[in-house]
Amino acid sequence: MPANKRLTAAEFARAIDGINISERPIAMARAVLVDGESQSDCARANGVSRNAVCIAVNRIWEAHSAVPAGFERVTAVLPKHQASVVRGWHERAPLKSETAS
Repeated sequence: MPANKRLTAAEFARAIDGINISERPIAMARAVLVDGESQSDCARANGVSRNAVCIAVNRIWEAHSAVPAGFERVTAVLPKHQASVVRGWHERAPLKSETAS
């Protein structure tokens, strides 16, 4: 991830909504992506490797990139027939590139 990638607080909140990640990596990723802290400084402050921070940041960045504006990630446990309906919605949802036009 290039050093100049940043997220607003709202974008960050949308990116972490529905993903399974613990609070510590979320806090580290927020420090880098929203607050502008360097990954090295964040690693030192949290007593972890720079790689641990990089993994957290990349996970949130990928989640952000995977959910276009106007969409929301949803995780649910449903009966099979309802899950089938939701999968159909997912398959028919407009692609990210289509929403930009």
